[in-house]
Amino acid sequence: MIEFGVSLPTIGMDDPSAVRLVAEQAEASGLDSVWAADHIVLPTSHTSTYPYSADGEFLIAPGLPFLDQFTTLAWVAGFTSRVKLGTAVTLLPLRHPLAAAKTTATLDVLSGGRSILGVAAGWLREEFEALGLDFDQRGAALDESLRLVLAAWTEQEVRFEGRFFNVQGVESYPHPAQAPHPPIWVGGHTKPVMRRAALYGDAWFPPLFATTPQALAEAHRSMNEEAAAHGRGDGAVSLSLRVLVDLRDEPDIAGAEKRGALTGEPQRITATLAEYAEAGVSHFVFLPQARSLADVQRTIDLLSTRVVPELRS
Repeated sequence: MIEFGVSLPTIGMDDPSAVRLVAEQAEASGLDSVWAADHIVLPTSHTSTYPYSADGEFLIAPGLPFLDQFTTLAWVAGFTSRVKLGTAVTLLPLRHPLAAAKTTATLDVLSGGRSILGVAAGWLREEFEALGLDFDQRGAALDESLRLVLAAWTEQEVRFEGRFFNVQGVESYPHPAQAPHPPIWVGGHTKPVMRRAALYGDAWFPPLFATTPQALAEAHRSMNEEAAAHGRGDGAVSLSLRVLVDLRDEPDIAGAEKRGALTGEPQRITATLAEYAEAGVSHFVFLPQARSLADVQRTIDLLSTRVVPELRS
């Protein structure tokens, strides 16, 4: 069964009622998950190139509110009962892995086992510099962080010695409600990301950007071959897809082309996503392109009534 999720309006809106309305609408509409994005700080100017836009332009204008993802998801957990609660994605090298493990485990316990930890290395050098962290070591730090997170979630006594972290004789409770632990989704599309997903991921979580169903299927197949070679079993890593959609009355066509967002009639979007479902995608996460709460709600309504049923059938 294919699953579907939607991003919460945590960027550009700081109205708690907007987040609540979207989360409740997602659950009532039969969607399977809600998601929150992550940045700790954003520079007022930067030279870093955003990897998911044809011209490298970042999608978020300066001065917009950006809610903390874990706080938001914990709040949403209190008034929902079914939807999974995912981070899309946590920039794990910006945090100590034991702190991230504790927060995710707490969310999992309090939500009754509904958390998903999406992770990525990050792309914004200036954010790392503001936090006093080495941008060039972020990939290696993420790999080590994932090993330490898994140890904190599953071991009675955590002992870990690596390049970045040295932990001896501590415990991290509560362990998550989900056994053996919450799913780890590895975001991104590069070869290091694919290797990371093969080693540690329960799902690979690339964006629908500069790819095709065939290319995605081949990369996913190779990833699971590598996972099996490391003793993780056949089909250890599922495939999820982050999909920007612009279903506004007046969509930004030029912006959609730059960012790989889907536009047009719901039937057209359904046909496109059906090809990715055939390629092995088992969970689509929609990011509504929106100027207002009404845009987000309209998008969820169209997706849940005219796209999701067709793909599920």
